[in-house]
Amino acid sequence: MDYFNVLSLGAGKQSSYMLLTALEGAYEYRPDIAIFADTGCEPMYVYEYLEWLIDYVKMKYEFDVVIVKKGDLVKDTIDYLDGRNSRSSAIPLFSEISGGPINRQCTADYKIAPINKWLQEHRGKRKVRKWIGISLDEIERMKESPLKYQEHYYPLVANRIRLDEIVHWYDKQGLPEPGKSACLICPFHSHSYWQRLKKEFPEEFEMACKFDERVRQLPNMRGKTYLSRRLKPLRDVNFDYEPSLFPELIEECHGLCGL
Repeated sequence: MDYFNVLSLGAGKQSSYMLLTALEGAYEYRPDIAIFADTGCEPMYVYEYLEWLIDYVKMKYEFDVVIVKKGDLVKDTIDYLDGRNSRSSAIPLFSEISGGPINRQCTADYKIAPINKWLQEHRGKRKVRKWIGISLDEIERMKESPLKYQEHYYPLVANRIRLDEIVHWYDKQGLPEPGKSACLICPFHSHSYWQRLKKEFPEEFEMACKFDERVRQLPNMRGKTYLSRRLKPLRDVNFDYEPSLFPELIEECHGLCGL
């Protein structure tokens, strides 16, 4: 069967490592293209690294990265709250009623759907082998593709590669190490992520705080909703004294965020 090898690129540590090592022939297959699904609300350091990575692989390997985009998740949500949009893609905010996250559609709407739309337009009759950069220490995030024309491929798991090895590799190669790739307003962030964002990127942390304040009372929702699992305004959480028991984005079960 003829396969279209497509690497899902998040411009974080794992997927960028997967791309760079794949182009050096490290795995059984070689990607034909990489796709970055832009939610519109990644931290600026992600966009800066993505720009460097696109130029680097084009210059060294004549390899192309495609960017697909549905919209801006933050802007689209605010427009819905202000009545300018008729619907909004649900974000897994934490509910004071249940204590857990509400149902979500953001990953499906802003990452999976734009990628799949592009694939359907470009794959022809080929089956898609979608490369996903989950490392061995996050093996629980693996899942099979629900689509008949796609199969998921996890080369980092297959080669038993862990995140600490990936970090060491960047240093050994003398290449810039990317930061964590994920939406600024993702409720699945760990407290260590929020703490670092607050300290090192105060403007972006303030943007997340303002978004948190806007989504306190969603239409048709009983009770208040929060970005923080502590059910407190994000700007009021003391991350030094309230460490998270949850690793960064480990609850992101689609396996496409934070990579």
